[in-house]
Amino acid sequence: MTKQNSEYYFATADEAEAAFYSAFEMGDKDLMEALLADDNVSCIHPSSTPLVGKDDVLASWDQILPTMAESVIKIDVLNRTNINGIAVHLVSEVFAESHDIDSEFSQALSTNVYILQKNGWRLMMHHASFVSDEEYTDEELLEEAEELMDYEMSQTVH
Repeated sequence: MTKQNSEYYFATADEAEAAFYSAFEMGDKDLMEALLADDNVSCIHPSSTPLVGKDDVLASWDQILPTMAESVIKIDVLNRTNINGIAVHLVSEVFAESHDIDSEFSQALSTNVYILQKNGWRLMMHHASFVSDEEYTDEELLEEAEELMDYEMSQTVH
């Protein structure tokens, strides 16, 4: 990551991702803002509604980043795909209150989508979900999906 003309330049999607998690962990609003793509920015935080547009996404980070002081984030990239200037990363995230081995922690899975722009790689979409403590069988997941579809169909206005 280098700074060119007062802007950050991320030469690869991996550099942009490293900067994203650094901004997240350090609570760095300026770096988070510099990371976002020019257009088509969206975000879904765990247990939240979709946010569309750079202003709404930045407003959400303005609320989250101050709470990250002293936190530690460990990531593991589970899968990377990079085609025609779009990179998609599936990431396991572990959030701990401190470096203490006994500190409380939570886990999330995220999909991060990066786009190559004139000013380098930028984050276009972040979608995170908490990892459930419960294990589900395929049959249980299918049953829950069917119940949800039935409910949604019953709410459709004709």
